[in-house]
Amino acid sequence: MADNNRRNRPSSGYGSNDNFNWEEYDMKTSSASGAPRRRRQAASTKPTRSPQASSSSYREVPSRRRTQTTSRSKKKQKKQLTPKQIQFRKRLRLTFFVAIFVVVVIVSGMGIGMYAAVSREIKDMNIQTLALNYSSFIYYEDAAGNPQELEQIQSDFNRIWVDSSQIPQVMKDAIVSIEDERFYKHHGVDIKRTLGATGKWVLSKVGIGSSNYGGSTITQQVIKNITNEKENTPSRKVKEMMRAVALEKQLTKDEILTMYLNIVYFANNCNGVEAAANTYFNKDASDLTLAEAASIAGITQFPSEYDPFVHPDKNIEKRNLVLGKMRELGYITDAEYAEASGSDLVVSNAYRQNQGRITSYFVDQVVNDVIADLMTQKGYSEDFATQQVYNGGLKIYSTMDPDIQNIMEGIFTNTSNFPYTGKGAQSAMIIIDPYTGKIRGLIGGLGEKTDIRGWNRATQSKRQPGSSIKPLSVYAPAVDMGKITEVDTVTDEEITIGNDKWKPKNSYNDFLGDMTIKEAVARSANIPAVKVLDMVNLTNSFNYLQNKFHITTLEEKDKNYSSLALGGLTQGVTVEEMAGAYCTFVNSGKYIKPYTYTRVLDSTGQVILENTSSTSQAISPAAAYITADLLSGVVNSSVGTGKGAKLDCGISTYGKTGTTDDDCDKWFVGFTPYYVGACWYGFDNPASISAAGVSGNPTVTAWNLVMEKIHESLNPKEITKPSNVVEAQVCEYSGMLATDTCPTTTAYFVEGTQPKAYCDASHASRRNKPTQTPLSTVAPVNTPSVMPTVNPATSETHENQNGNNSNASSGINSGSSSSTNSGSSSSTNSGTNSGSYDTNSGSSTSSNSGGTDYEQGNTGSSESENTAGGAEEDTSSEE
Repeated sequence: MADNNRRNRPSSGYGSNDNFNWEEYDMKTSSASGAPRRRRQAASTKPTRSPQASSSSYREVPSRRRTQTTSRSKKKQKKQLTPKQIQFRKRLRLTFFVAIFVVVVIVSGMGIGMYAAVSREIKDMNIQTLALNYSSFIYYEDAAGNPQELEQIQSDFNRIWVDSSQIPQVMKDAIVSIEDERFYKHHGVDIKRTLGATGKWVLSKVGIGSSNYGGSTITQQVIKNITNEKENTPSRKVKEMMRAVALEKQLTKDEILTMYLNIVYFANNCNGVEAAANTYFNKDASDLTLAEAASIAGITQFPSEYDPFVHPDKNIEKRNLVLGKMRELGYITDAEYAEASGSDLVVSNAYRQNQGRITSYFVDQVVNDVIADLMTQKGYSEDFATQQVYNGGLKIYSTMDPDIQNIMEGIFTNTSNFPYTGKGAQSAMIIIDPYTGKIRGLIGGLGEKTDIRGWNRATQSKRQPGSSIKPLSVYAPAVDMGKITEVDTVTDEEITIGNDKWKPKNSYNDFLGDMTIKEAVARSANIPAVKVLDMVNLTNSFNYLQNKFHITTLEEKDKNYSSLALGGLTQGVTVEEMAGAYCTFVNSGKYIKPYTYTRVLDSTGQVILENTSSTSQAISPAAAYITADLLSGVVNSSVGTGKGAKLDCGISTYGKTGTTDDDCDKWFVGFTPYYVGACWYGFDNPASISAAGVSGNPTVTAWNLVMEKIHESLNPKEITKPSNVVEAQVCEYSGMLATDTCPTTTAYFVEGTQPKAYCDASHASRRNKPTQTPLSTVAPVNTPSVMPTVNPATSETHENQNGNNSNASSGINSGSSSSTNSGSSSSTNSGTNSGSYDTNSGSSTSSNSGGTDYEQGNTGSSESENTAGGAEEDTSSEE
């Protein structure tokens, strides 16, 4: 019986069943089946093999049994499909594969198209010019239009470009070891690192790990530095990889590595390995030792952390990590590693830096503008664009007139031309050709210039313009919209604005009653400006400033009376933008964006930038001419706030003064038929100018000194008068046609809007001035009505039906007439209550000595302008 059971057991594999441990076998098989195994009887139906059979055959028996059992089990579980189900599955498979094919074709097509685009982009970048160390030149045009060399510009930052032969092999090996160990094996993109970085990015999206994933190869880092596209997005990364592949097809590995070592940042203003070698070890890159090269290479991943000056211990630790990687990759031997890693870090502060010489504010701005345009138009990074300007062999054709620039520098470096030049006192000025938009001269600071591409107050500082904003936000729009003429009269009286009951004041601390628009502009009267602004409408005024005169610093909250009528803008405005806006008054209402250069050529003579500033019609030619005439009164009138700017050379002068809250900013923006000039004076950190002992307006004096010298050899000429503008002799007080008994002035009108009636000489000695009565005895009057508007084509008085001048929502209340054009057939509103002002017409005079509350905020003080005998002006302007 035992023998029969043994025959049913498999062979041990050792040639004899007698040596096999049957008890152990039975225990294992019983355990595997989960139940005690019953030994098979001799009558088993399973055929057996003799002991002499192959041992391997016996070993296969259990395995075969399990396989057959599993197969039978699966067959039982497998469900039979109907013909329809089989057909459906076939169609589903076909659809799936077709969809996959279509997606692959589309993605491939997009990829090919994108790759072709980035290949052209890489080619257009002309990256190989990075390796050139050519000087760049700035030119100007002489009187005959021929270019003349103005300046050879030199770098203002610590970079010295070196070619491959000047970079030691240990430096190349060190940077490859720590930055991109498979650099010589991949074709721009390291698939292994990219997959790893992608995995990290995916995990970061579910809150695992950091989102600051890496994976960029040296080639990709070169692309990143050139394009300045550094945001961590998948689309940017894909584009970067395509660019890297395209770059590898254009340049050799050594050229790419050389480029990288010349543009990478090594802390302490060191751009490139040569600057780093100079800075840290006072030697050329070609003389670097293995330890020094590893020390520099270790800085790149975290410049501030591994700065050899600030953190020498951390730099040594990183250096040794680089050396270890170099040994691992076979670049250095164990002995070289031991020697370099055991050496001390010896750094030197006595580095050799090729400092560029101090250039003018104008040249600085040309450089800034070209760099900015290379970034926006060519897609360069700031670093690469700067490198091109200083070392790319560019030819830059500027708009500078050296004679004008020299005159300006002579005035502004001589601090005796300014009343106070103590700590922080500054000034800036810009002069523009209004017919072309070319900036002819530019000064960005007071005194001797001591820095390279430092702060330029003519183009970078945003300061409150005060009343110099009025021509742009109030009077030019009002004339352009047909709301006023020069001789319309407006009552200078106390008014209340808004729920906060803001009461704007005048700098002359009085209310003068009826005055013409031209006198209001000359005196810089605030109440008339607020009233005219109300006629224009806050939204219209804002749109003129932003869309017509291209003041770019406005904010939505500037739509209030104090900001738009009195110049209390939230951010302020630059000297450059003010000058550019005023050019429209000379150039027949056309706006041209100011610019400092005309074109830029690369080292091969190809034009890479061309500055063709676009022109737009801001206001009508007639409105521009009439606004200019209004501004002539500021300079030529006996009550003008800027009469000290008048030129003695006989050339017509126009302009507008401006002073701001707490007397922190002084302005004069003026023009002649030749040039527009804007000048600002104040402190970098706003502070009271009058508190520093300064009286009057220093900008008026500076403007006059500069313009007198510029115009002394020029022939007198006038601004071109449009054909639809007519002139008339009018009474200064009434605005009606003048009689023999009237003080007379010349006024200009859009044809058809000029006055028809003569003055009746009832203006007495001067004007109808409000009776001085205590404010408390007069109740405010608030009767709603609408203001009249003037139609210059028909010379008819009509009510505004579109709501632009409706004052129901303006919050301005007055009890007397807001605007009267006595004697003119174009507009009459004598005695009409506008409904927008609240006025005590018999009010006593009052002054604004500070602390004026108004609709949008609180002004600290009044505007005060007192120039060469001119009147003072109170803006109550700043928020």
